[in-house]
Amino acid sequence: MSKLFVIEGSAETWQEALRITSGILMEQGCVCDDFYESCVEREINYPTGLTELCPIAIPHTSKEYVKQEAVCALKLAGPVEFRRMDDSEGIVQVKYVLNLAFLDDNEHLELISRIIHCIKDTEFVEKMDRMSIEELEVFLKDKFLKK
Repeated sequence: MSKLFVIEGSAETWQEALRITSGILMEQGCVCDDFYESCVEREINYPTGLTELCPIAIPHTSKEYVKQEAVCALKLAGPVEFRRMDDSEGIVQVKYVLNLAFLDDNEHLELISRIIHCIKDTEFVEKMDRMSIEELEVFLKDKFLKK
């Protein structure tokens, strides 16, 4: 199972949000030095913002930048604009950034599938909004990291 780091913070831009999450993954020894730059490059070419109903972004990059599988979840104090995954011209105001560091492409796809499944629950993000950071960590582990 992947490691999960859940943090709170503020960012003015999507780049800053990625810098925060990538920094945690770097501090924990999970990713290579150039993980952040690779995530930014990928985000520019393949945006990861989901929808207004699910204001989550799921930035990531290829496994060559990963040492140990992990997810850093950032609960933002205020929303940050990300371009939408389904419409690269569209913008979504993201409240949560789940920066994925995976070595296994199948696990990466399984996690994205679990996130997409959660979008169907209209109260999913509302539940997350009401949780403390500790509760959010337990909730995200249960929803996304259990096999």
